[in-house]
Amino acid sequence: MADLTLVILAAGLGTRFGGDKQLAGLGPNGETMLELSLRSAHKAGFNRAVLVIRPELAASLDRLLADKLPQDFHCDYCIQSLDDLPESVAHYVDFEARKKPWGTAHALWSARKLITGPMAVINADDFYGDSAFSLLAQGLVNSVDDWMMVAYPIHLTLSDNGGVNRGLCEVKDGKLVDVAEWLDIQSHANELVGTFAGKQQTIARDALVSMTCWGFNADIFAVIEAQLTDFIIKHGGEAKSECYLPSVVQARLQQNLASENTYGVNVSVAQESWYGVTYPEDANWVKQKLFEKLATV
Repeated sequence: MADLTLVILAAGLGTRFGGDKQLAGLGPNGETMLELSLRSAHKAGFNRAVLVIRPELAASLDRLLADKLPQDFHCDYCIQSLDDLPESVAHYVDFEARKKPWGTAHALWSARKLITGPMAVINADDFYGDSAFSLLAQGLVNSVDDWMMVAYPIHLTLSDNGGVNRGLCEVKDGKLVDVAEWLDIQSHANELVGTFAGKQQTIARDALVSMTCWGFNADIFAVIEAQLTDFIIKHGGEAKSECYLPSVVQARLQQNLASENTYGVNVSVAQESWYGVTYPEDANWVKQKLFEKLATV
């Protein structure tokens, strides 16, 4: 099998959770979601991980992962830095006002110097299940020129404790047609509602969403650079706006249409439930679900 890299986005601030979700021990033996993902990825055939982090997390992760990684699995850290931007647009940024990271697209951009081949990209604080990593590995090996994603039915990804943000997907014949970031999705009066383009709208309960479970090759970095450049020109002076990976994928889809490119984004539907914590109140429910699923594994 080809060398496969797992990129784990672990630099988030966990603002709504109230702390570093990536360090929360939620597994049946106190494992973090990150540890569970590394275990699943190695089982599926990944042989390397790149963790995108804030500098203050390095020591905690060193202690967390000490003696826990297989000898044939290599792990690197890279720092998501606010000033690591395309050179042409740095002057658009108000670094005094900007304290929050630039979002998931920028997080992956931060790892560009460490990756030259196929990669999967996930969040550090989500549980995806073994089968998701098997689907990613198969897709990356079998379709080397295409990107891919593992999608989840939206109703399996909600929180009872508040709204969540999701990349809502349109899929046709196993290919991604469109992906758009929706905000503050939650159940309301027996239907799902969310905000898109500043307007609250209803969402079908069987809609598929991106949970940041992507497969890419190294050509994504050129697409990210173009999207980041445009984003910083428009939003560089803002304190909280973020550039999301779904917008990068959407740009690739539009490029393909414009050039009649046959490369696409293949979609596999998850075979297991996704679990994650957005709010502190989610933690106990997730612990119970992971115990039920993994305690006897």
